[in-house]
Amino acid sequence: MAAASGWAELDFGRASDYPAAGLAFPILSRGYGDPLPMPKAHTFLPVNTSDTLTREDRFAPYELWYNSQCCGRWRDDSGRVMTLGRMTSKFPQFAEETVSRERYSLEVARTSLAPDPKDSNGLDRWVATFVGITVYPPEKLDLNSFALDKVLAYPTQRDDLLVYAFLPRRSGSGSRQNWYCVTVKLATGDSRDNAVVRMEKDFIGQLKIIGNTAKTSASKAEELDLTDSKKRPSAKVSPNPIRDEVRKSVENYSNWWVAETENFMVISDVYSEIGKSLVRQLLKELPPLYKACRKILPPLAELDNELWLVRLFQRQDDYVRYLGKEMEWSGGAWTPSRRELVLFMKGGFEELMPTIRHEAFHQYLSYAYAMLPAAPWLNEGHACFFEPAWLGSKGQMLFEEDEDRERILTSNLDTATALLPLLLEMSYSEFYDGTASEKQLKYAMAWGLAYYLQKGLPVNGDSKTFRQILPKYAAALKKTRDDEKATKLAFEGIEMERFQEAFKNFWSSDRSNALKHDIN
Repeated sequence: MAAASGWAELDFGRASDYPAAGLAFPILSRGYGDPLPMPKAHTFLPVNTSDTLTREDRFAPYELWYNSQCCGRWRDDSGRVMTLGRMTSKFPQFAEETVSRERYSLEVARTSLAPDPKDSNGLDRWVATFVGITVYPPEKLDLNSFALDKVLAYPTQRDDLLVYAFLPRRSGSGSRQNWYCVTVKLATGDSRDNAVVRMEKDFIGQLKIIGNTAKTSASKAEELDLTDSKKRPSAKVSPNPIRDEVRKSVENYSNWWVAETENFMVISDVYSEIGKSLVRQLLKELPPLYKACRKILPPLAELDNELWLVRLFQRQDDYVRYLGKEMEWSGGAWTPSRRELVLFMKGGFEELMPTIRHEAFHQYLSYAYAMLPAAPWLNEGHACFFEPAWLGSKGQMLFEEDEDRERILTSNLDTATALLPLLLEMSYSEFYDGTASEKQLKYAMAWGLAYYLQKGLPVNGDSKTFRQILPKYAAALKKTRDDEKATKLAFEGIEMERFQEAFKNFWSSDRSNALKHDIN
């Protein structure tokens, strides 16, 4: 029955070398790499009087620590998860709930938190902290003595979790080895007794030491070749702690790789040549796209050192599991807390790019406004404005009308015009609420407003006051740090009925001049 249903007991494949971990070991049969997400960022905006906003990202110390200790995580489609950790640092204590990466690194270096392999109490605390639950005094096992000096099995209250720690045998006068911890979350239906036998025989029994790389700073992550048709090498990139963190997060996975340019980085498990070709094209299109973003909505914060991160999944199932079931409807999402744009392979380049452009604008605006939320009429409207954009022969983004949204808007123009003041006042929950047709109209209205502000006003000779709406909004958001107040201040002094009339006239008249207008 197990074979017929596709489900099988816990099993491991053959051992493979993982140089970044310093080990050779097997992973779950039918398992695949499941990189940890980037740590959740908490925005801190210091009070300053400079012309630009200054943003500092802070993180829960545990997430920074756990990501630094985790060598890798693998799962299978039955729900099993295997995690390998390496004890290179004790968990640092902070009085603050969140700290910057710099503060965390300084504290780790200052307090010399390198653990002592002979400290059994320290090992127990490290294992409990890494696993995240209470562990009980371990049982010493005599396994694989050729490669391992010690093996410990840690009991817990969870029957579906196996926890082991092992210390590789020191070879000759080589450097001191680190303790490792491996955990396996079992699938529903697994026999714990059988799983223990498999774990000790087929995982621990196959472990080999291939060299301690704890002091190696260079990432072993596979990189996608971005060499162009003229055989020019890919551009070198500047050092960046986030870039290093991303590389480390995939360095022990055979199915994950990175592709990067100076300001952009893609992390992906896409294996098809079509998918890899898409990434190469994506990295060509993203720089002019962000250049256009800066042109139409100038940033309030410094952006030169930002790293624009994209995570591209091959499978929709992995995308949904990563973001949560509530995002199952979507084809991509900008996740502000993780500071990454997340997508999955949905068709080819032409099918995927509107989603990428939409979410990439959200990514831009978040950084440009120092993670201050912008009102949905502006944020969603401009994200929709970017969807039908395309890359011109001179490397510039060209903006066209969205045929579907234009049809919805003009077919309901009287209603849309009357509801315009309500659109400006909507919160995100109000904007996303309603029936499918109601949401389509709201997106069409927001797109139509962005299109009018960006391409209609410059060519239609409307009031100069209208042309100050977006600059006034940005200035007000910087001052008040409140999207609702910013909207009120942006439209202060504007007669709404006159603005509605101008909006309606634009969408009911000939728009050929606006279509030709190049906003670059």
